[in-house]
Amino acid sequence: MDTRSLAEQEKDIRDLLRRAERTPVKTSALRKDTLRRLIDLAHSPHSSLKIIAATNFKLFIRDFPELEDEAINAVYDLCEDPVSSVRIKGYAAIVDASREQQKWVKRNADVLVQLLQSDEPEEVTFVKRALMQHLDMDPAVTLGVICDQVVPPDEPLDEEEQSIRDRLRSLVLAFLAGEAKRSLVERHANTLGSPAEDILVSGMLKAVTRVSPNDVDVIVKDILASLPSFKPSSSRGKELLDVVLAQARATLKSDLPPGSEHGSLQNTRYYLDLASFIATDRRFAHPSHLLRFYYTNLTPKLVLVRLPEEDQAYVIRRVAETFTACDDVAVWAPSSGPAADIAKKAGNGVDVADAAALRKQFPEICSVLLQIFCDMQHIGGRPWPACHALVQAFTIAS
Repeated sequence: MDTRSLAEQEKDIRDLLRRAERTPVKTSALRKDTLRRLIDLAHSPHSSLKIIAATNFKLFIRDFPELEDEAINAVYDLCEDPVSSVRIKGYAAIVDASREQQKWVKRNADVLVQLLQSDEPEEVTFVKRALMQHLDMDPAVTLGVICDQVVPPDEPLDEEEQSIRDRLRSLVLAFLAGEAKRSLVERHANTLGSPAEDILVSGMLKAVTRVSPNDVDVIVKDILASLPSFKPSSSRGKELLDVVLAQARATLKSDLPPGSEHGSLQNTRYYLDLASFIATDRRFAHPSHLLRFYYTNLTPKLVLVRLPEEDQAYVIRRVAETFTACDDVAVWAPSSGPAADIAKKAGNGVDVADAAALRKQFPEICSVLLQIFCDMQHIGGRPWPACHALVQAFTIAS
């Protein structure tokens, strides 16, 4: 332990730094000794000496590979210091280290993501700023680290670990949808199919099937919906819709178990609402794909009669609006001729022949839905606007 006064120690390290900076040979013994001294000072009892260490690691860390691990671990120790001002300088030192050595970006980004869990709001601001700087340095690598924290691990976790992981995921998603969103949309993930955008899209799509509905909402509406891959009738939009409908199908099996006389759409509605956002509100995928799902899974009479009237009305409304959306995007193009050629050239993922088959089925589907509508006992709960839309569509389709 150094028994000299704080003032003497500060003078000593500043003199050493001045001499090291004047040394022309970057790998000189003096500069190496200076780095060793900075590593030691990171564990000093004095905050001022720790701050000196944090602000000067960047001058030496690149030149001495054999001391890199010690130096970066000293920086991490500063980020966990009891004193806030030291921790904040530690966050900045992480950025400095990544700028000096690109290979540290991934590991440092991971440390910063963990630090989002800080209970000090002011410090979280500095952590987020450091993460933003890592996005600027290497967006693909940094987004890969971020996505790793969003997607749940394959191995089982105990209750405490699961709680920590869930909280961190929510913090990471809030960062992507908040402070990082503008830079993602304008710079880092603004090019269709770029490595950074592809990593972000793939990671978020993978997470959709494994996280809570609240997190799925942020992923789909606040993050994916802003990216170039999600434009009207895009292949990625169809992929997202398929993922959401797979979740709806799985949830429906538990909401309406085979063989049961009665059930509900209590949990399935969430995914159906999200599918409508994707296919009818934003048109990321053609609504005919969603209409096919309704035809197959929810419009058979044997399914509808097992649902409470509230859910029957919901299905009627959703089918009506989805069919109307199909009309709006002129999905009922003929299977041959110029219109079909245009649809195929657009690469919009729509099978025109299948779309024509959906339209041909509609009178039969509509007849079932209108019968369910008429059989509802609670007149006030009947979806009259949807019924009007169905009657109009029935007349046209017939």
